[in-house]
Amino acid sequence: RIVFKLEKEKRQATVGERLLMMRYSGFGGLKFVLNPVENEIDINHWRKTEHDLFPLTQELHQLLKENSQDDKQYRRYVDSMKSSVLTAFYTPPKVIDAVSSALRDNGLHIDKFLEPSAGIGSYIQSFTENQKTSVTAYEKDLLTGKILKQLYPDSNIRISGFEEIPEREQNSYDVVASNIPFGDTSVFDLSYSRSKDGAKVQAARSIHNYFFLKGADMLREGGLLAYITSQGILNSPKNEPIRRALMQDNNLVTVVRLPNNLFTEYAGTEVGSDLIILQKNSAKQNLTDREDLFCRSRQTEYNTPGNALFQDTTRIVHTDQKLDTDPYGQPALIYTHKDGVEGIAKDLKQMLSEDFGKHLNLNLYKGERNDEPVIQIPIEPKVTPPVIDPVIIQQKPQPVPAPVIHQESPQELRQLSIFDLFENMDEPVMVLAPPKRKTQAKRQSTNKRRAALGRQPDLFSSAMQQPYTPLKSNGATNGTKQTNGKKQEAIGDLFSQINGNGQSDKTAVPNINVNTIPEPAPYSGELQSFHRNDCLVVDKGWVGHLQDVDTSDGTAVFHPLALPTSQKARAEAYIGVRDVYQELYNNEAKFQTEYKEERENLNRLYDAFVKRYGNLNSADNIKLIKTDSSGKEIPYLERVVGGVVHKADIFSRPVSFSTVSIATDNPEEALAASLNKYGSVDLDYMSEISGMTDDALKQALNSRIYYNPLQREYEISERWIAGNVVEKAQEVKDYLERNPDDAEAKASLTVLEEARPRRIEFEELDFNLGERWIPTGIYACFASHLFDADVIIHYSESSDDFSVKCHQGNMNIWEKYAVKAESRTFDGVALLKHALVNTTPDITKKVMVGDQEVKVRDMEAIQMANTKIDEIRTAFTDWLHAQNDEFKNRLTEQYNDKFNCFVRPNYDGSHQDFPGLDRKALGIEDLYSSQKDTVWMIKLNNGAICDHEVGAGKTLVMCTAAQEMKRLGLAHKPMIIGLKSNVHEIAEAYRTAYPHAKILFPGKEDFTPQKRLRIFGDIKNNEWDCVILTHDQFGMIPQSPEIQKEILEIELDSVERNLDALKSQGKEVTRGMLAGVIKRKENLEVKLKTLQHDIENRKDDVVDFKMMGIDHLFVDESHQFKNLMFNTRHTRVAGLGNVDGSQKALNLLFAIRTIQERINADMGATFLSGTTISNSLTELYLLFKYLRPRAMEKQGIHSFDAWAAIYARKTTDYEFSVANNIVAK
Repeated sequence: RIVFKLEKEKRQATVGERLLMMRYSGFGGLKFVLNPVENEIDINHWRKTEHDLFPLTQELHQLLKENSQDDKQYRRYVDSMKSSVLTAFYTPPKVIDAVSSALRDNGLHIDKFLEPSAGIGSYIQSFTENQKTSVTAYEKDLLTGKILKQLYPDSNIRISGFEEIPEREQNSYDVVASNIPFGDTSVFDLSYSRSKDGAKVQAARSIHNYFFLKGADMLREGGLLAYITSQGILNSPKNEPIRRALMQDNNLVTVVRLPNNLFTEYAGTEVGSDLIILQKNSAKQNLTDREDLFCRSRQTEYNTPGNALFQDTTRIVHTDQKLDTDPYGQPALIYTHKDGVEGIAKDLKQMLSEDFGKHLNLNLYKGERNDEPVIQIPIEPKVTPPVIDPVIIQQKPQPVPAPVIHQESPQELRQLSIFDLFENMDEPVMVLAPPKRKTQAKRQSTNKRRAALGRQPDLFSSAMQQPYTPLKSNGATNGTKQTNGKKQEAIGDLFSQINGNGQSDKTAVPNINVNTIPEPAPYSGELQSFHRNDCLVVDKGWVGHLQDVDTSDGTAVFHPLALPTSQKARAEAYIGVRDVYQELYNNEAKFQTEYKEERENLNRLYDAFVKRYGNLNSADNIKLIKTDSSGKEIPYLERVVGGVVHKADIFSRPVSFSTVSIATDNPEEALAASLNKYGSVDLDYMSEISGMTDDALKQALNSRIYYNPLQREYEISERWIAGNVVEKAQEVKDYLERNPDDAEAKASLTVLEEARPRRIEFEELDFNLGERWIPTGIYACFASHLFDADVIIHYSESSDDFSVKCHQGNMNIWEKYAVKAESRTFDGVALLKHALVNTTPDITKKVMVGDQEVKVRDMEAIQMANTKIDEIRTAFTDWLHAQNDEFKNRLTEQYNDKFNCFVRPNYDGSHQDFPGLDRKALGIEDLYSSQKDTVWMIKLNNGAICDHEVGAGKTLVMCTAAQEMKRLGLAHKPMIIGLKSNVHEIAEAYRTAYPHAKILFPGKEDFTPQKRLRIFGDIKNNEWDCVILTHDQFGMIPQSPEIQKEILEIELDSVERNLDALKSQGKEVTRGMLAGVIKRKENLEVKLKTLQHDIENRKDDVVDFKMMGIDHLFVDESHQFKNLMFNTRHTRVAGLGNVDGSQKALNLLFAIRTIQERINADMGATFLSGTTISNSLTELYLLFKYLRPRAMEKQGIHSFDAWAAIYARKTTDYEFSVANNIVAK
């Protein structure tokens, strides 16, 4: 309230207001703030012991709403409280004072202080007391950050995550101190998550590890890092790489294990924690014995992980110890201090004073301070240093007298280009020059001009990798080399040449008047989708690079280059080829239409370029292309076959869709071709390609196609006599009432009525309470009967949740169907909500373990609740059977019309003859009938699930189906992915079955990082009958960031809905549940931020899956991808699987969604496996999630829970554990 008041009045806090705000300690341990407070009746969902807090919580939410600009900001405040419940355990000020005073006692003065997780600023107050210190503090929590800003108005307070600290602030802080957060939450910092340093990559996945490495990065030489953190940093064996990374550049000053009751008085919780203090020392050579122990993990006597430093208790602040359990229920020694915070602070300061005297290097702290940040260059493996100066190589060998300008051999030379930003170039890069005329270029005017303009790079200047800043006039400049104390000057161009005497060839390059080079200016041309920073373009007759490209605004800055005439002509010709290629491919991929004129133009420009300058992949041209950030695909416009250069397929036909003209005299094949081209039966098209009349086709396809009078078109039998035949039949009846003479419609109705499944009677139905298809009015009538009170029930599709309200209570609700536990009472209404969504309340109680009160699960109360819930569910079935016949008949009709109305098609593929299939080479007479039927099913449905046992011939099914889909145009570019161990057999089977097929099957040696981009380019720019990859190779294909972002946003929404649903049920949201949901949410948010960054900063043209044009995916051994992420509110249920899923499965989902978006339909993939469902119920649901997302949406199935309510039933059994306790199973 005070903060909002100060913000409105725009003033600083008074002394009294400041003292009040300093008492704020977050919501740690106050979980009741998460309970529902929308209506007065919500108090029934609260524990009785917390009822007094209900009005205060209502007031708190009202205060937040009143001071929020909109609902979005209010949600941010609520999210802030959620996070605070988990993480707000502030350090007692006396303990912080013990650390800061120990530092001051040793003569440390702090000029620049950083607090990366500030809370309400206890560290700021303690460490900067009586000192003139520049303070920077980060606090991610919105509410806490607002209070912090008011408490320290003169400090640099940033309400954001520590990961947003600017890189320029590295190596600049004297002291970094905090009580840092702990958890497996990922952090959005691409400098870490995409680093080549394994420790940094690991740190980006765990926020506590990240704070340590990032905090150390911020220290200047000799600076100190002092963190209080969870014991997991030191104990976990997984964190050993993090500890070793810290010890490489830092001295270990002290490590102290703090007692478990450190936070008890101040935040009401008991957790184990450590104080770790490090001193930055990048020049250190070796680790001390003590530091080596710090890095190592060990097993304790209780077989739990520990740190080698704690072999005894000398490093632990404590007075008492006892054997108990840690927060994870594992046996552990628990240390406490009988004198509380004051005793802890006193003993801690004494230990710190001793350690500072031994291990704190005051000279390093005082003597190595830098006023400006020092950018530390990470140590990389030694490589040959790149040559920045222009390198000119003679075409003919000549004697080389001393002095020699370059000592390296030509093979060692490497010319930096902008592509060094994207990957390491292993091949040597040299500049070749025609040895004709000689000239001496003038450099002095160039230097003056560039000093005025800023760096003006040519096509091969390394300066284009750096910001455009003015060059100093003195010192060596780009393009100079020191020889015997003299400068050798030369113009940095593409083809200038140095002779054996070290002199520039005077006639190779005409003089350039650089004074005529225009200033960098806004690009006047139209910005294209493929334009990037450092992209070569032509503008107003000049060749140059683009910078500051903003595709959303269509703006960029053009930086012209000073090029000789010959180089300029080559660059212009290349740019012409590149632009026409990009425009041609993008237009054809977007509009699925052939652009003949653009293709002719591409061939004309390419032929002219090759005639004058040679093939695109010649050495000279590759050097030019590598200076263009939009040119990475251009070398792949040529393919080398048998040593001969050929044009890629895009020069002759579209590669993003099929243009094959089909001719056949087979009516079945004409039908399949029509389905592909138009998605329906088009008799005119079928007549055109087969030469048969419409009547002849209808007669030949009798019982294969039927007239749909509603759409006035024909449909194949597999579709007409499939799906919801009841709904179709009713619609046709309505049509015939208006058109009684339509004979074809009558025939279509007859076949639908004959196909209708047998009616399932009421007695055969198995009803579950909570099935989403049953009207909520029926549930309300049942509940009113059960409780003998008026009950109102509503269902929300968006949150997949039921709301139950009863405005009057009675003994049925309060006693008969209630469970009274020690912690709270679950009345009948609360248990009915659990029964509707098939969950169980998690009830706890407090027990004494020794002299300690511990919260445990109340298994007796949980078992009683399960019994009551089963009673309610059974009572619902009994109530249904007790209703009158009319009610039963209506419900039965509703079920049959909704679920028993579907007909499964009968796939008969016996008519297929598979042109091109080499049966003789395969050693077979023909395919099995099951294989033919499967291929036909795949062709008709554009995908399938093939549950074939080993030996059933699924390899041949894949190969034949892929080739048939390609032949008929049902798929333009199919892909098969399989296990590394047998993908070679798949490729060999394909080659044997179709020896003339055009297959791309890269081997292991073809998929190295250096060759991978060429493979991706070959997939995109050529027309293949099939592409065959291993699962691992498929995982290396970049997925479309837009598709990834869309899917992860859906998952994020689902996570948030699940938490809201749990709270609205009145279910006790445990700390573990809340932590799990928030962790998933934050990790998904980090992924989304990364994807958003990739979308906004795509500076290269790396081909992703969407750009490759793959439109069908055959997944062999598809069970390898069964661990797809999903969301559920069910907990402790066997058979649910892993809700987080695997990256491998998520990557496949991205690819399938890309295909489904391309074809605008479900399926688009075929799963083949001998073990489609192995050991988890969710695997069946996830098959639908992969392949039928649109169909599930139509059925109102938005989540696993909605699917399980219809197709699964949860049961609860009880058994004795090894400790002789009753546990639920």
